[in-house]
Amino acid sequence: MVGAVVAGATMAFYNDTETSNGNIFVAGSIDLKVDHLAQTYNGDDCETCSLTIYSDAGNTQVVAKSANAVDPTTLPHTAVLVIPTSITTQYWTTHPTAKWIWATDPTAVGDDGTLGNVTYTFERKFDWWGNAVSVTLQMDVAADNQYQLLLNGTSIATGVGSAQYTTLDPVAQSAFLAQVQPGENTLRFIVTNLAQDPAHNTPLYNPGGLLYYLTVTRDPADCDANSAFQQACRLWTEKDLTDGDTFFNFGDIKPADWGTNLISLHVSSNDAYACLFPTGIVDGENTRIEPETTAGDTTPLQPDGELSQFIKMFAWVDDGDGIYQGGTGEPIVIPVNTPFNQISSSMIAMNLPSGGTNYIGLAWCVGTQTLVGTTVGCSGSASGIDQAQTDSVTASLTAYAVQQRNNENFSCANVQLPN
Repeated sequence: MVGAVVAGATMAFYNDTETSNGNIFVAGSIDLKVDHLAQTYNGDDCETCSLTIYSDAGNTQVVAKSANAVDPTTLPHTAVLVIPTSITTQYWTTHPTAKWIWATDPTAVGDDGTLGNVTYTFERKFDWWGNAVSVTLQMDVAADNQYQLLLNGTSIATGVGSAQYTTLDPVAQSAFLAQVQPGENTLRFIVTNLAQDPAHNTPLYNPGGLLYYLTVTRDPADCDANSAFQQACRLWTEKDLTDGDTFFNFGDIKPADWGTNLISLHVSSNDAYACLFPTGIVDGENTRIEPETTAGDTTPLQPDGELSQFIKMFAWVDDGDGIYQGGTGEPIVIPVNTPFNQISSSMIAMNLPSGGTNYIGLAWCVGTQTLVGTTVGCSGSASGIDQAQTDSVTASLTAYAVQQRNNENFSCANVQLPN
């Protein structure tokens, strides 16, 4: 018994505890984005020929509000249509296309002037490609009660007073064109609903609203030469790719047709190795007609189309202008006059720094492609090219990125893409 008591007492002496708090492991990430900033076809640039945007259901975001605004929805959220009332029908102007929108419908109690003037910011994004010159522009705005219109952060129009809703205010074309930029543009409408006398601060008698309409049309002479190309070509800024994001979309190419593309890859968080693969190349014979058989397209064992062998490719690491200039700064990654169906499985491989951009220039030609100095040429002459009449070729271009750290032996040639 005495021994047990002594042992218990000894265990209570000379103890110490130290704790390191907050230890954590966080997994890194690789997020690859792709953009397509320029495209040409037989010397014509891919450009926006016309643009029409207007306030309607589901196409405008509410992105900010004043401190006393009571809209309960988490920002940003989609603006909603305002259902006409006896007051709005009597006073608000109408438009054949645009519709009145607001943060809520009806205007919330509190946003009707009960708590004083209330302000909401509405946002609409649009793309414009090409120089904004030789265009016809119409832009109209109405708001209950006041508005300020910003394009890419610069104020281009204001409507002050208490009744900016009975007529449509035009926006000066010069103010708009001075701020529009190639690629994505952002319109912001800062709209204030003014408080009225207490008897009229109700959702019925003091609603808030915004209406806008914009159309921009380029000089027809700039678009008519290759209207089919202008309708089919697609450009976009940095994004995740979705269906419809095509680098090539041509429905009627001929020998000596040629074009260029400017593509760039971006990663965030970690340095990466990046690859761009052609995958799923499929030649379609479609209808074999007499000129094809005359040119030698008669072998039963080769029923598929021949077009991919007559589309020649050239690619280089570009400095961002889409024009091959040669030298050590723009190394060639696909030799000139390489048949599309003979491009290696790793079409382009490069180091991609985190937060950086690598530009890829592509040039294609139907026929024979040449490179003299820094000039890429295209001739329609190629032995047996008539075999490709009516043929088609489809393919995918897949961008792939993988971390660099601890991955020194990576090779694009070893990548196995998912089906």
